[in-house]
Amino acid sequence: MKAAMLYGIEDIRIEEMEIPKCEGDYLIVELKKATLCPTDLKKYYGHKDDVEVGLNEEGPYILGHEAAGIVIETGENIKNFQAGDRVAIQPMISCGECHYCKMGKKNMCLNLLGVGGSAGNFGDCIRLMKEEGIGGCFATHLKVPEQCVIKLPDEIDYAAGSLIEPLADVIHSINKVGVDENDTVVIIGLGPMGLFHTIVASYHKAKKIICIDIDDERLKLSGKLGADIILNSSKEDVIQGVLSLTNNIGADKIFVTAGGKAQKSCVEQALAMVAKEGKINLFASADINEEKLTVSLNDIHYRMVTLTGTVGFEDKHAEEAIEILKNKHFDYNLIRNIEYPLDQIVEGIEDYGKGKNIKVGLDLSK
Repeated sequence: MKAAMLYGIEDIRIEEMEIPKCEGDYLIVELKKATLCPTDLKKYYGHKDDVEVGLNEEGPYILGHEAAGIVIETGENIKNFQAGDRVAIQPMISCGECHYCKMGKKNMCLNLLGVGGSAGNFGDCIRLMKEEGIGGCFATHLKVPEQCVIKLPDEIDYAAGSLIEPLADVIHSINKVGVDENDTVVIIGLGPMGLFHTIVASYHKAKKIICIDIDDERLKLSGKLGADIILNSSKEDVIQGVLSLTNNIGADKIFVTAGGKAQKSCVEQALAMVAKEGKINLFASADINEEKLTVSLNDIHYRMVTLTGTVGFEDKHAEEAIEILKNKHFDYNLIRNIEYPLDQIVEGIEDYGKGKNIKVGLDLSK
């Protein structure tokens, strides 16, 4: 197999290696398409504290957790999959034994690890690859436990299948607060996940979708994906904009999909434009060094505002993602709009999010 091995910060090398041995409860998937995620970029650039330590102590690792391919081998205990099955990768590796796993909430598993280092301590993920052969998706082949594969309908091609994981994350976010035909929805931040929120809010038939960003091109794209109104926060007062569009009531549901250093100010905007009994979901993660948010407890109390967050997804969210893709509710090429061969992964990382690039794909068959 061929793999993109992360040796250190901004140090990825394409290497040949043996395909891991398949046995027991594991499968080998020949990967066809993958997609880059900001989580991968944070590790490549060393923006996570445990990355450099893990690489120095445990050695190189294969990133990547958004992918699809075909099963080529199964262990003797596998009953629900066979060679030839088309699958998407579900990257969460849960223990199945803790309090949350027994509740069916594997995304909250107390011992959670992730394919490609997508969850858990990075050093633990590297050790899992060294000991069990379970790495990441920036490779031609992947060994995974049965819990990490989802059958892919014939109507969904591999490139679209590589988007099931991020789309399911967004469906979890939308379903957490509930969106229906009575809701005015605001989405703050139009990176790929903000655009996915626009798509899913439209799929749930929100009454009005207002998208906010500083990039006019992203704002225009959100219009193609379901936004009814777009507001540029670098050019106008978006709080007053939302209030005026809602007769000074405010938005029913707000999704903060801008992360990093931008998140604090975006949450403050959300609190100022949410309706009484409104709900705000924090989808993205903030910068670990960012100043803590200060909120008025009485404002939350008297206005009965719900402030919550989501991470990962459950099986039911993946099932809805498959339905959205199968029904072709949107053109996925508007999101996964550029692709590189695996050999050019560094170029893909460097181009991620620049200009008109939204999500960068990888063709693992080249």
